[in-house]
Amino acid sequence: MNTTYIVKRKNIIRIGVLVACMLFTVIYGILIFNACKQREQAWNRQAKAVFLEAVGNELKKLDKMEIYGFHTVTSLFQQKTLETDIPDSVVFALQDGTHVYHLPLHRRNNAYFKDGDKNIYLSLILEKYPFPFDSLHYVWDKQLALSDIKGKTGVCSRITDLSGKVSSFASGALEEFAPSDSLVSTYLGYRLEMELSGYISYSWWSLLPGGMVITVVLLWCMYIFFWLFYDRLNQLVSKRTVVVEKIVEKAPLPVKSRNKTRHIKARVYRLEHDVFFDAEQRLFCDGNGVIEKLSPAMSVLLEHFLKASDHTLTKYEIYQIMGKDLEEYSLDSFYKMVERFRKKLKQFSSVTLHSDGNGAYRLILPLEPTDMN
Repeated sequence: MNTTYIVKRKNIIRIGVLVACMLFTVIYGILIFNACKQREQAWNRQAKAVFLEAVGNELKKLDKMEIYGFHTVTSLFQQKTLETDIPDSVVFALQDGTHVYHLPLHRRNNAYFKDGDKNIYLSLILEKYPFPFDSLHYVWDKQLALSDIKGKTGVCSRITDLSGKVSSFASGALEEFAPSDSLVSTYLGYRLEMELSGYISYSWWSLLPGGMVITVVLLWCMYIFFWLFYDRLNQLVSKRTVVVEKIVEKAPLPVKSRNKTRHIKARVYRLEHDVFFDAEQRLFCDGNGVIEKLSPAMSVLLEHFLKASDHTLTKYEIYQIMGKDLEEYSLDSFYKMVERFRKKLKQFSSVTLHSDGNGAYRLILPLEPTDMN
């Protein structure tokens, strides 16, 4: 087969496989990205719920401390909750006079209790017992691990006193987070003076769906293997027995020589590494099967060239093989026939036909033809 044709085919196959891998990777990359976003959103929803549940558990502990320490009959979680709108401001009568405290909308919307009485009682509890934000962080982390949510967390508590001064307390690696990056915030007390914020971040690896990533990695490993060992695989395939499509002939191929007709025994020749010539079936074939069927005249001529000494035939010998008379067969027709023969060889192999300028023609082969029978 023509060397240029082989190289082009090999490059086309490699480029085609590469484009297919890249297209598959892009499509899968989009699917993986969407899967990561969906997983992150689901984890955030679950982490918010777990955080608020953990806040409630810590408040229950403080509530029990108040009940047992002072024998009160009031309880944050035994009272019936009255869901009402929290006012936008509350009034405190202090020693230096009456003070009005404005409650921002975002605090009112995220208040843990919507009941004013409970918030008053909660403010009294928080004055006596500091809120255990370290315990809150520990419980939140533990519950996230039980839910198989993998992320770095932090908890921040900000308390605004009656003078407006803010005190902050942190637990966890809050230096990795900006104040505005909180996942969830809730507010406690009559003035909503205590802010509890939970922070969480995920590594990109923890969000990746393992099965989809493994599929892409395996695909590219297969492509690299294909790229590195393509030539060797192609050689192994070419070494297998050449299976040629059978074309039934009712009679052996006749070869005319002057007024005699003789029959040629079926023969298969290897012209180059993966190109064969079946003289009986008049076929060019490669390791993948039939690639071209020659005309009877061209098949006979090619076999005579292969059998000739130094693969050379004179013009007169070619006339004899073709069964033509020198006087009847014009030179123009002869040259046209030779050119068709030359083009046919070049189309499917690297075999060439060379003229010495003195009426002799030689078949140039990349390797010595081998009789396969």
